[in-house]
Amino acid sequence: MDKEKHTVDNADIKSIRRAANIGLYGTLLLSALTVMEYYLAKYVWIREITSNEYTRHLLLTIGLVMAVLDISMVLLTLRRQIPRLRQLDEREEKLGKYRQLVRSVYFSTLFVVFIVCAVVILSRENTLIMLLMLLFVMLALNYPNMYKMKTDLGMNDDDMSELFGDQYIKGGSQNE
Repeated sequence: MDKEKHTVDNADIKSIRRAANIGLYGTLLLSALTVMEYYLAKYVWIREITSNEYTRHLLLTIGLVMAVLDISMVLLTLRRQIPRLRQLDEREEKLGKYRQLVRSVYFSTLFVVFIVCAVVILSRENTLIMLLMLLFVMLALNYPNMYKMKTDLGMNDDDMSELFGDQYIKGGSQNE
């Protein structure tokens, strides 16, 4: 039975890492490709995509609102859900809910980044590039490494040693 729990825990951890990596590196890749397209378009393309002023402002507004709403959603969701996860009793339940939280945060942000990148290409607005960088930094700061998972889920050193084995380095107590 213990072997089965350990396998379930490892599957949850792999799923958490996979979702976070897809979201983080997908955001980085899409943002980098968009920046390259933005600055190299006049040298590569014969004709640029042109739109009237109203459409450009509408796309800019849509991109700004989507990015700001995504940042707000992620920060508020993490702020509300992390303390709730910490109060759960079972480790498997904590990992399962944390996996769902990471998947929803990173995949929704990747979707918003895709839309904002399309808006940057269509509207030729470099203001949105700053928000793409901000979205990437937000994902990088919330990346679920093993020590952040320990803090987020309120696990002790024994649980972390069971989950990560020799990779986890136990921290000494301040009183020792």
